[in-house]
Amino acid sequence: MTITVLIVLSLLAAALQAALPTAWWLGGLRLELLPALVACGALTLPRHPVSGLALAVVAGLAHDALSATPFGLTALAYGTAAAAIFLLDEILDPDLPWVQMMAGAVVAAIAAVAARTVLGFSAGAVGKLVVLALISAVLTPFVYLLLGCCRHWLKSVDA
Repeated sequence: MTITVLIVLSLLAAALQAALPTAWWLGGLRLELLPALVACGALTLPRHPVSGLALAVVAGLAHDALSATPFGLTALAYGTAAAAIFLLDEILDPDLPWVQMMAGAVVAAIAAVAARTVLGFSAGAVGKLVVLALISAVLTPFVYLLLGCCRHWLKSVDA
């Protein structure tokens, strides 16, 4: 899958993420789609770390542009998480669901910790951090599967 398609998907996911309502029963938590997409990009683009890092930075900037976090903070967090996943490329098998789940949880946790360093920590904030990491861990294998289907469809269209 080309980086252009992934960047367009990340921009669409950022817009959808910003438009979704908050879950009031979870203390105003908003479903985040971008950590799963960044994790999948980092897992599927290990041969092209610059492309994966570009995806992470664009997704982070799109998130920051549509949220109240300081501009560039999420881009830095997503870029750091993607770089960590790239460094572990030799020992990670991206087709294993638990690796996908771990990558999604790591990306979400790093972004949430970065945001909380600016906004401050509290008991509720730590709980939200854990819930966000769990949600991203569950979403990542589904996003990975969806990207695999898109990749297969794009190959069949090009042929």
